[in-house]
Amino acid sequence: MQSFLIAANAVIPFICYMLYGYLFRHLGYGDDVFYKRLNQLVFKAFFPMLMFNNLYTADIDIGANASMLAICIGTLIGIILLCIFIVPAVIKENPRRPVVIQSIWRSNTLMFAYPLCVTMYGESAGALASLVIAVIVPIYNIGAVILFTVFDKQNNAKTDVGKLVKNILTNPLIVGAVTGALFKGFGIPVPQAVMKPVASFANMTTPLSIFILGATLSLPDIRKNLDVIVSVLTLKLVVVPAAVLLMMILLGYRGAELFISFILYATPIASASFSMAENMGGDGELQGQLLAISTVASLFTIFLWIMSLTELGLF
Repeated sequence: MQSFLIAANAVIPFICYMLYGYLFRHLGYGDDVFYKRLNQLVFKAFFPMLMFNNLYTADIDIGANASMLAICIGTLIGIILLCIFIVPAVIKENPRRPVVIQSIWRSNTLMFAYPLCVTMYGESAGALASLVIAVIVPIYNIGAVILFTVFDKQNNAKTDVGKLVKNILTNPLIVGAVTGALFKGFGIPVPQAVMKPVASFANMTTPLSIFILGATLSLPDIRKNLDVIVSVLTLKLVVVPAAVLLMMILLGYRGAELFISFILYATPIASASFSMAENMGGDGELQGQLLAISTVASLFTIFLWIMSLTELGLF
């Protein structure tokens, strides 16, 4: 019963945020354009505040967590390379290949992984999660761009290295995290009168972002791609998280560190994956279907994961 309550307390808030957004959208408040612009605003104005606040107020030793960061980076790169070798042998259409590959490992970390860590283990785990996210997000972006460039034979796309570097350095998540880390590392004081609104903006970020996700959620007709969707989401939400979990357990990780490593892969597909597929020659229809179904399905799989692993004493 206790394991059930822990899992319920972690997942039900996400369901409430999404349902509230879904309800308001279907009551006629706002359209696609409105919510798209609101989503851009949250990403550019609120998420940097969240990252800054997490790292600036964190009581965390980066050096002490260097080995975990290295393992998270190595694991992600290893999964990407494994998918690059295996998926093309199964998926024959070039537009589908990068979509399937990125869907297996590219997660919606800030909307789901970070707040789940805070719910389960408190703000200290949230600070560590923010640090891990700040490190792996650039790998997400670089890996996805390279994938679509390699498989986009029709458009002969070429990677603009300068633009790629600029996009990474100006990513709001990276800007907020780096700024927070610099202020923390150099001991630069921020007046309480400024930190109070920063913390307030940070606290608004997760509910608002998932509210928008619920408002824009549309479950598509998946019959044409059902076999691919089932296979990909089984890998994304079950097989890959299980493999990462087993590896981290064997390496001796438990508690918050184990949960952070695991939840990076058990969360739904990143929303940015759809726009990338649409604009870089990928199968946008398939990517949109994977994104929508993974968002709903993950609420159930995450609940089952947390309940089961809490019962086993691992979380």
